[in-house]
Amino acid sequence: MLNAFSEHCFIKLCLLAVVILLLVMVMMDFTSRIMLVLTDGALVCGIVVLLWPMMKEQNE
Repeated sequence: MLNAFSEHCFIKLCLLAVVILLLVMVMMDFTSRIMLVLTDGALVCGIVVLLWPMMKEQNE
């Protein structure tokens, strides 16, 4: 009886570990996508800041 109970608990713990690992994987993927978007935005802002004086001179 105890052996069957411990085997059942082991299976549940393994399934719980798999679910947790899958959630962590999805969260890491989502976080990396957010970081990529933020990095792209920072690069675009940097380029605009560097080019703004030249664009302003051409319009005057």
